[in-house]
Amino acid sequence: MIAAGLAIFAAGPAAALSCLAPDPVRSFAEIHAAPEIYRAYVGRFAFDEGKLPHSDAPADVSAVPNPIPAEFAGHQLGTTGFETPVETPMVLQPSCLGPWCGGLAPGDEVLVFARVEDGRLIVDLEPCPGKVQAAPDAAAREALAACMRGEDCRPAE
Repeated sequence: MIAAGLAIFAAGPAAALSCLAPDPVRSFAEIHAAPEIYRAYVGRFAFDEGKLPHSDAPADVSAVPNPIPAEFAGHQLGTTGFETPVETPMVLQPSCLGPWCGGLAPGDEVLVFARVEDGRLIVDLEPCPGKVQAAPDAAAREALAACMRGEDCRPAE
């Protein structure tokens, strides 16, 4: 009886979001299999960080956070790597899962998979990193270029 009570007590406040560690190649493979069209970039965003949803605010699970206009400067992924310079507007679309919301800091160098929708580039800021993650190292960048060339594209084990 006491053990059952402790289990119930522990399950409530200890809830936490569990995410896989970001892996650029795994994200590429997932996005490549998606029906939508995506483009991959490495670079930095400029936007009003105050428009991001706050994870410590009470969660309204029915509310979808407002899209946030952003300017992106960086490089687009091609078969030879991240060599094509790009400066373009993008739309950040945050989402939340309970109290956990996707986020991004202006100016941080990131890898981003932007969805092409009605001629716009939409960046889904999800609670778990995947479509937006820290900029990859040189080896991961080469692995992503290999994926673009149709070569071996398996995520790290």
